[in-house]
Amino acid sequence: MLIPSDLKQRACEATGLSEYGAASLDDGLQTLCRSLSEQGDLNAPAAEGMEGSIVAMLCERLRVEDWFARHPEILEQTLAPQVLVVGLPRSGTTALSQFISADPAARSIRRWELNSLTPPPDASASEPDPRIAATQVAFAARDRAMPKLKSMLPVTAEDASEHGVLLGLTFRNMHWPSLNTIPDYASWVLQCDMDLAFSYLVSILKLLQWKNPVGYWNLKNPVDSFAIAALLRVFPNAPVFWMHRDPANTIPSVCSLLSLIRDSSGLEFDRKAFGQYVLEFEAGLIDTAMARRDASPHRDRVIDVYNRDLAADPVATMRAIYGKAGKEFTPAFEAALRQRIADRPRGRHGKHDYSAEEFGLDSASIRRRFANYIERFDVPLEG
Repeated sequence: MLIPSDLKQRACEATGLSEYGAASLDDGLQTLCRSLSEQGDLNAPAAEGMEGSIVAMLCERLRVEDWFARHPEILEQTLAPQVLVVGLPRSGTTALSQFISADPAARSIRRWELNSLTPPPDASASEPDPRIAATQVAFAARDRAMPKLKSMLPVTAEDASEHGVLLGLTFRNMHWPSLNTIPDYASWVLQCDMDLAFSYLVSILKLLQWKNPVGYWNLKNPVDSFAIAALLRVFPNAPVFWMHRDPANTIPSVCSLLSLIRDSSGLEFDRKAFGQYVLEFEAGLIDTAMARRDASPHRDRVIDVYNRDLAADPVATMRAIYGKAGKEFTPAFEAALRQRIADRPRGRHGKHDYSAEEFGLDSASIRRRFANYIERFDVPLEG
């Protein structure tokens, strides 16, 4: 049984800190713990891992709040401009975010700082940040433990990351139900006030830019599409790039990636039941995303991007979507992007092999569940 008060006390003892701040925390933490305990079907190793993950998140919240308390000028900054990337997971959101990161003016949340936000990175430091080397070591260990992962997610310690983990500092994100079958928590997040989570993300971005100048922020979290209205409110001037790809390809790929992570945690699960859970989970998010996009008075800031276009001609596609967003696609950006594409060709770590059938799915049934989405965005079908 996961008891929120016990987990919070463990974090306080581990850090020597006690102030969690005024931002939202307890409602999401309580809902998560209850859903994991009642629905997560956690065996002993998985339960221990979840406890450790939650305590680590609480420790990070304590450390961040300590910096805000000691340096109130952090929160007084103006946040640098932003671009945002959302869409179905495995639809090309990572590729798009990595391409954006090639722009010398772009600042991403780098993987080495994602789980260790403090002390905030300092661009004036004379030595490389030690968290870079530590993350490289951790990535090497991860690759040894899960050698297939690199073909699915070919990223390095210094690459752009997703900010979904940071939304977890308020315990309002879809990261937890992606990795665990916890429908009650997923339903709660779907209806909760996500403005609170994104507003806290703004605070974190101010912490990261405090001693590290930013031209504009490159922010990516695929499943933020379900909270598109909140995203558009909290980031009132940012273009949102929404990636699209045939769900018959993305859903089995999501199942493959998440099942690999679940296997590594020691969690035992029925792959066919898991396939149905992922299908309904992702389709439900997209149904909500479409409705909320239609209802938002700011929907004109959402720019649709297609995986097929990005894969066929990355440079032309980036130039086109930056034009639609009213942002300059500079010669320096284009040169750096072309160099990145040459240096990091697709498939350099092997092919990611997966099948829908392994998870009790097939292309026809996936496309039927996503029929409204496919028709609405005229999503090209593959295969």
